[in-house]
Amino acid sequence: MNKFIYILYNILGVPAIRVGFFLLSRFNKKARLGYDGRRQQRISLEKELKQIPKEKKRILIHCTSVGEYEQAVPVINLLKRQNPELYLAISFFSASGYNFVKKNENVDLKIYLPLDVYSRAEKLLSSLKPSLFIISKFDVWPNFVHVAGKMGVSVVMIAATLSENSKRDKGLSKRLNRYIFKNFDFIFPISKEDKNRFLAIYPFPEKMQITGDTRFDQVYKKGQKILAEKPEPLFSNQEGLTFIGGSIWPADEKHLLPVLIRMLHKHKNLKAILVPHELHEEHIKSIENVLQNGDVNSVRYTTLPEGEKSSERVIIVNSIGMLAKLYATTDFAYVGGSFSTGVHNVMEPAVFGQPVIFGPIYVNSFEALELQKIESGFSIRNETELEKLFDIFASNHEKRIQAGGRAEELIKKNVGASDKIFKILNQRYGDINPGTTKRKN
Repeated sequence: MNKFIYILYNILGVPAIRVGFFLLSRFNKKARLGYDGRRQQRISLEKELKQIPKEKKRILIHCTSVGEYEQAVPVINLLKRQNPELYLAISFFSASGYNFVKKNENVDLKIYLPLDVYSRAEKLLSSLKPSLFIISKFDVWPNFVHVAGKMGVSVVMIAATLSENSKRDKGLSKRLNRYIFKNFDFIFPISKEDKNRFLAIYPFPEKMQITGDTRFDQVYKKGQKILAEKPEPLFSNQEGLTFIGGSIWPADEKHLLPVLIRMLHKHKNLKAILVPHELHEEHIKSIENVLQNGDVNSVRYTTLPEGEKSSERVIIVNSIGMLAKLYATTDFAYVGGSFSTGVHNVMEPAVFGQPVIFGPIYVNSFEALELQKIESGFSIRNETELEKLFDIFASNHEKRIQAGGRAEELIKKNVGASDKIFKILNQRYGDINPGTTKRKN
């Protein structure tokens, strides 16, 4: 029955994915970048793969987008440090992830993962000849995993997560995954809860090891680097407190902006940095209009003369790549995304000892759940709940510092997942040579 579901996936699901992706690319800029990128890489990729020295051991690491890549980076760096001769190819599904990786000396090849067509999976894997196929978090494309298993390529999942509201372990999806997951050689869940959920589709507890989340390693290391650079605050008046709204969407702003306006009028020593997730002009202008209607002046980051700081109390950051550094200059944070698809990276402010506020949709984030358990992360459902928390952190120094301290301690305590994963990978697969069909069981 499970195999039949896999056949149906190829007959009905794969054509639907191809048509859907093509149609989406006509209307969505990111999808268009991914569609065009896949078309353009077909010829260049074939040339690139032919140039890899035959004696080199190849590893393919797949990441959906930026977050999954960040989780894989510590493992990538450890693998390359241990064996500089490794050939590491990184694949992405989304254009966001693909374009995010501008330079990493430990990455030899960056590609878009072709759509999950059996023949394309077979062509890529037979040309690349990886001895190990690592998937970061959970972006399992059935044909790629199935083909890898047939070829004898060891398939591993790191920082593996399966949220409680996932449909992957339910219904027809569960049947498909039980068939596909037989090809996995080992899985590294981030928590006991994740391991238990994986057992529904991968009933091999002896082939799983809980290691924690590799993102803790990456965020902590990045945080230490940022602190060493001593980032400068953006405001000319450095007294008082600075709040930051990071990766905010219109659904977040609906609750956040009215509260921010009232808090700025109530707390005269308060300043704010707003970092929208989408930077198109219409979105930025709408934020400015709401603030202006609330009698609050703001300035766009890109309009500040180079080297000068803002005299306004609100800065709208309309530039990418700054968020992590900005968190190092603020006192408490709201992280967006949790009134729509799911909360963004709550660890980036937490590593700098800040309490973190987010909306109601956060089961996608293990870190948000952990922060909430120690009363350093705070989920709000509406404007009223946000205002109450905001007021506490803006006025109560002791509560803010204590909550932030617990957040920072949580990050430090969970560092080390990458070392655990690397140790097991090295024990199990360190002796695999290019082209081998032998896996260590």
